[in-house]
Amino acid sequence: MYFHSIIGILLLCLAQFSYAEEQSGAKQTVDNLNATIIESMKNAKQLGYKGRYAKLDPVIKETHDFGTIAQIALGSHWKTLNDEQKKTFIDKLTELSIATYAAQFDGYSGEEFKFGSEQGMKSNRVTLRYELIAPKEKPVVFEYVLGQNNGQWSIINIVVDGISDLALKKAQYTSIIEREGFDNLLNKLNQKITDYANNNGAST
Repeated sequence: MYFHSIIGILLLCLAQFSYAEEQSGAKQTVDNLNATIIESMKNAKQLGYKGRYAKLDPVIKETHDFGTIAQIALGSHWKTLNDEQKKTFIDKLTELSIATYAAQFDGYSGEEFKFGSEQGMKSNRVTLRYELIAPKEKPVVFEYVLGQNNGQWSIINIVVDGISDLALKKAQYTSIIEREGFDNLLNKLNQKITDYANNNGAST
């Protein structure tokens, strides 16, 4: 009986260690992204839009699972696309995401990301809660939803002050496909990327 109790305790400890290790991996992913964002903001003027884009590009690709994001964003329409169309959409979505970060985080006023909490979810996912704090400003709450892809924790959604980026994308993109078709969706994403590059805040 004593032996079985010891085994049970050890298994529980190992499970807790494994969970903590997974959380640490997820947090490392988000911390890597946030640190790069702040660094880019601090040097925003010197870098310019193209410099910020180049700095953010590899980190955003490393920390986000754009394959999963693309599939969720298109909903049932994803299954109607061929392999080439799927790859084109993932590539364009990735490019737009980097452009959005580069355009929106374009200055620095003492901001910092502060970790708040973590919450496990079903389907091997986790949510990490941060606040973007700036002097004399109300904190902005960022909730990062991450999933595991080939053993790597990657971001699949970001909820900012209760507004889900992925939900917005899905509503917009599926509506455009239904009204205008897939090619027109790509055209609109291309136009938005161009607008960002030209310091135009137009949105799709």
